[in-house]
Amino acid sequence: MLSKVRVADTVVQSCLTHALTTEQEEVMGLLLGQISTTSSASLFPEVGFNCKTNRDGFPCSDAAENVADVWDLWVVQRSVRRSDRVEIAPERLADASEEAERCTATVKTPTRVIGWYHSHPRITPYPSQVDLNSQLTYQSLESGWVGLIFSVFYKDPSEKSAVSIHCFQTGPDCSHKMVEVEVVPITQMPLRSLPNCDATCQLLRVFQAEVEAAIELVKQRCHEAPNAMKTAYALRDVQLFSLEKLVLQPALRCLNISISELEKKVAKLEKAPASPVVNDLWST
Repeated sequence: MLSKVRVADTVVQSCLTHALTTEQEEVMGLLLGQISTTSSASLFPEVGFNCKTNRDGFPCSDAAENVADVWDLWVVQRSVRRSDRVEIAPERLADASEEAERCTATVKTPTRVIGWYHSHPRITPYPSQVDLNSQLTYQSLESGWVGLIFSVFYKDPSEKSAVSIHCFQTGPDCSHKMVEVEVVPITQMPLRSLPNCDATCQLLRVFQAEVEAAIELVKQRCHEAPNAMKTAYALRDVQLFSLEKLVLQPALRCLNISISELEKKVAKLEKAPASPVVNDLWST
């Protein structure tokens, strides 16, 4: 089981962007990163180490903690799209594994599929029994599998809107185990290079594929009845228009605003004297 999960700030931003695209359905994606085991025991607790002890109060020589680092994500097409449930087809895990291999080449650090995230629109962030069962299935493949829930569009009794993140695993007897989660800058991840920032492009491609899949489903079930197809195409246009307003246009505005700031930083770095540390880094 995991003792802590560290999530890159860029991943949290992408997950929230995904979760805030709709308040009618749950969305889902897979998390990429690495799980490491660190020893937390010491035979000399009196010197100040944070040492775990056994039932008799003696230090445990084999105490260890499993920590998950999440530095990228993969948006996947949903096979079930409901307000209280979301699922993906098994082959999507294979697609994510291929993406993890590409990420490994980019960040020059071994990367695997180590978890999933999904949204809870208009409800609390705590996992349902369906979520716990799904998590248990994933944990049978990877014991350190991370589960993240993003609660959005939810109002507490004081009528204040809240966005929250909950990290969990499934414990014995399908119980809920809350896991500590920490959001850290992407630069603090154990990477030799930064991952590609293409979550927005992934999101748009997946949503478009889901809309087209829904059109095909209407064709099959209604045998291309004119009225049904007219309604389906109208809904498709509305959904694609909403995606443009909610995802594409804000991303373009953010990019245009950041270009001038990035150009200033580049000019400043070009004028600054070369750092020995940077020279050593590029020479390796």
